[in-house]
Amino acid sequence: MRSRTTNTRLMTLLMTLLVALGCGLIAGVFFGFSSFVLPALARLGPAHGVRVMQSINRVVLNRSFLGVLLGTALGCAGLALSALRSWSEPAAWLRLAGSGLYLGGTILVTGLYHVPRNHALARLSADSAEAERFWPDYLAGWSLWNHVRGAAAFAAAAVLTVALLLVSGCRGPLRAIAPPGSVTPVERLSQLGIFEGEPAKLVPRPGFVAYEVNAALYADGARKRRLVYVPPGSRIQTRVDRWQLPVGSYLVKTFSFPRDVRDPARGERPIETRILLRTVDGLTASTYVWNEAGSDATASRGDLDVPVSWRDERGQRREQVFHVPDSSQCVACHAGRALGFRSRQLDRASEYSDGTHDQIAHFARIGLIDRPPPAHLRLSDPAGQAPLAARARSYLDANCSHCHGEGGSAEGTELFWDLEHTTDQELPSCRPTRAIDGRDRVLVPGRPEQSEFLARMRSTQAWVQMPRGPSKLPDQAAILLLSAWVAALPTRRCE
Repeated sequence: MRSRTTNTRLMTLLMTLLVALGCGLIAGVFFGFSSFVLPALARLGPAHGVRVMQSINRVVLNRSFLGVLLGTALGCAGLALSALRSWSEPAAWLRLAGSGLYLGGTILVTGLYHVPRNHALARLSADSAEAERFWPDYLAGWSLWNHVRGAAAFAAAAVLTVALLLVSGCRGPLRAIAPPGSVTPVERLSQLGIFEGEPAKLVPRPGFVAYEVNAALYADGARKRRLVYVPPGSRIQTRVDRWQLPVGSYLVKTFSFPRDVRDPARGERPIETRILLRTVDGLTASTYVWNEAGSDATASRGDLDVPVSWRDERGQRREQVFHVPDSSQCVACHAGRALGFRSRQLDRASEYSDGTHDQIAHFARIGLIDRPPPAHLRLSDPAGQAPLAARARSYLDANCSHCHGEGGSAEGTELFWDLEHTTDQELPSCRPTRAIDGRDRVLVPGRPEQSEFLARMRSTQAWVQMPRGPSKLPDQAAILLLSAWVAALPTRRCE
């Protein structure tokens, strides 16, 4: 396993530290000017004040001050670029915000206001009548905008300090959780009592119920095994859409890759097991990362890159890097919700030891739910046999609507990709948007090659790629599916 801390994270940590210190130093210099230097100059006569300020402006152009001022600006530019390249990381927006505050609020203000005013002052004779008229306005304006750039530098230092804590891993203790019926967190997955026998076989213990969803969230090709547990005597309350888990419930999802697609008997290599625990305060996320032998998994803060390899259908060796997200990223995406535990996802037929049965009816029969849900929407398997539009819209609902939907982080865009908002009447056809690779319409009916959302799906740039999240590789099967769907829509010319 290769941790990102060994390369990119260490560089980001060091850069964030240096830039935060630089912002703090500059903020201190400007604070000194605002709190006592400028008030002292205001007490002097115009001639004396002009002479002193001219002297200060000459002396300040030294290597030490300019090195910190401009070196911090270069560091901010580097941090901003790194934030855009790794936008899915929890601290990326803080690095971008802190860098922007310093570059815009400190450097830009200095360059556009203070430098020209200082040049104008340098051209004056201290004893002239012109200097006497110029000095009061110079002092008042210079002081005001010095407050602004000093506050911007201080705010940048504060924001970058918070980012520094996140980047450095100072996010509190590992998010290990306790087994059912206990309050003591455990660091090994085997201690949670989820699986019995050989852990890598992923055989659930009694009480943990396997379930499947209609449209899975793409995870760079990883296979998923899902389990749900509710405490004895409790039942899940069904709803038209999102179901309510009782306190003490567990949702367990294990990500794995086959060792050889041609030979299922060789088994799979589990990579990580993500767990959502329903508490009185909401959902708590935890990540357990498996060792390479597949004998056990340990609690982890995540944000790891795990190299994986397997043999495909043709026997060729395939290699990739699977990203284990930080548990805080899990919380950010879920936003207090169990994304797949809803009527539209769970209404399907599943295989059981005694045959194929309706999954919701099975839940009711074993006492997992309080009642079958009322009439509801239902997603289709994007790789199944349903009509093209149903499969495409189901993919968008499952993979995009947790952000681009009501209550999601992208709700403010009013671009919704859930099943309710991808009808023919509500599609974002010809909707203007920021151009990606020259495509400036979200969806161009009949023209997948001109549709911006598909350009985002094909991209590997972190600040462009959609869907956002831990996945790094474009979902080629989904791109083909959605391209066929857009191509089948009645062609429309976007003006």
